[in-house]
Amino acid sequence: MNLFGRAKKAPKPKISERINELKEAQEMLDKQEKHLEKKMKDAQREALKKSRAKNKRGAIFELKRKKMFEKRLNQLYGQRENVERLINAMEVVAFNKETIETMKKGKEALTQTIKEVDVDDVNELMDDINEQVSMADEIGEAMGQTLGNEEYDEDELEKELEDLQNEEMEAEMLKAPDVPLEQKEVKEEKEINKEEDAEILNELKSAPAAPTKKPKIADKELDAVTASLGI
Repeated sequence: MNLFGRAKKAPKPKISERINELKEAQEMLDKQEKHLEKKMKDAQREALKKSRAKNKRGAIFELKRKKMFEKRLNQLYGQRENVERLINAMEVVAFNKETIETMKKGKEALTQTIKEVDVDDVNELMDDINEQVSMADEIGEAMGQTLGNEEYDEDELEKELEDLQNEEMEAEMLKAPDVPLEQKEVKEEKEINKEEDAEILNELKSAPAAPTKKPKIADKELDAVTASLGI
């Protein structure tokens, strides 16, 4: 019996400490496995050596040792598998525990924050913000108004724009290349001369026959006119 009261309970071991202990045991099992694997190879090598030396009993003994080491090694494999599973399970539990603790702290902080915030204060704050935003919009509209009292008729502006477009179109048409005046006059003069020659030719064809004493002169004139007309 403790004279000074109840005995103090030993602090609960942390799960992280138990995980570290299991990992140390895992390392020890790994070392034993390597040691037994080496023993098995040595026993097999000795069995072959004694078999070559015709020492049958010695060879069989070494094989028995090999089987003993193999059995122990299989047991270690099972133990190490169990340790690894336990370590994995404990790590999952430890991670989940930390996650839960973090979520609890977050929930407590959220609860405390909500308690510190009054819903009425939030509504009042939002009303104030909306009022300030509306005032800012009114100021922006006022600043965007045109200075002075001068107003413009939209129809007149559209008519003026249409006139400008028509003037531009006419100016483009006037820029088109024209036939020089001299060439134009020469062309017209040639056409007039051609028409006059055609009239003379028609008159000569319809005129009565000339005296028989000068047929050659009329024929020559007719031929000259025909040649000038290109007929």
